[in-house]
Amino acid sequence: MARGGRERQLATIFKHSADRGLENKILIFNKHKSDYLSEYAILEEDVFYLKEKGTIGRLREIKEIFKQFEPDIIYAWGGFEFNFCYILSPFTKAKIINGSIRHGIVVLNKKHLSRLFFLHLSKNIVANSRAGLRANKLKRGYVLYNGIDKKFSRNFSEEEKKEILGSVFDDYKGEPVIISVANLVPFKDYFTVFKSLSDIKNKGVSFRYMAIGEGPMRKQLETKIDNLELTKEVTLVGRTDKVLQYLKAADLFVHSSKGEGCSNAILEAMAASLPVIASNTGGTPEITGIENGQLFEYQNETQLTEALGAHLIDPEMLLRKSKRSRQIIEERFTIEKMIANYLSILNKISK
Repeated sequence: MARGGRERQLATIFKHSADRGLENKILIFNKHKSDYLSEYAILEEDVFYLKEKGTIGRLREIKEIFKQFEPDIIYAWGGFEFNFCYILSPFTKAKIINGSIRHGIVVLNKKHLSRLFFLHLSKNIVANSRAGLRANKLKRGYVLYNGIDKKFSRNFSEEEKKEILGSVFDDYKGEPVIISVANLVPFKDYFTVFKSLSDIKNKGVSFRYMAIGEGPMRKQLETKIDNLELTKEVTLVGRTDKVLQYLKAADLFVHSSKGEGCSNAILEAMAASLPVIASNTGGTPEITGIENGQLFEYQNETQLTEALGAHLIDPEMLLRKSKRSRQIIEERFTIEKMIANYLSILNKISK
């Protein structure tokens, strides 16, 4: 129960499905210093932490918890957790859901191959994108897209926006602001983004860019920024509790990723009325596209440069696609729609 996309969806569903009459309990394998429990007002009596660390001990402990609560449905949010549920399935009458598909690609390593094996043994599967089902060679399963909180709705004045951005960029003069929210890891392909930013700068396009997130590639990325002479334009913000403010103050969102399921970062940007330029991978085309931004081939610097340049020099396009981003969220990705879909899936599985 660390802080991440699946944990955010779990916490949101827990909070809002209780209002619909569901009794929920959360079983957590490992404690983390930072999680969503207090943020979503999840009560201590509804959360259980495994005390055992060994496999046999954990199996015994989970079996006793199943016996105590006699659940109707057990929803395993990760492949590792599902393995335990699968082994213990003869000891419960509950329907077990494998909810481990969170990306629209499959990496052929030991962890993913194990997850793939158990997915094909699973009777009930829920993914957060159609691409995730396809990538795992599944012709069955349900899709539960993320829902985004209304707090992301844009409401800053131009004066507030300039004040916020002035705290991020030195000598900020009102240039268009591009933003990314992604960890500083190879998977997120910041190098291609920086090269494209250098290209549009050399073409005379003014902008500022902020990257929110932290990770092992920080020093490499700082060196790349220096080498491309982007120190004035680019700021690595790191981890911050001001993500919402920065999204609302920016003008354009960029997401270059090797593969996503249903990206919370993209949906939150859309909820904040930002046009989205994103790599055409995984489930991303299911949630965004030409209506409210543009897709480009992963690591295709030329396509990304053209997309950035076209949007930054056309304020009317930015405004039109900004409005459409927010409309798409209201039409398809509200919390209410996610909860309704969740309850529908549970009803179908429980029959």
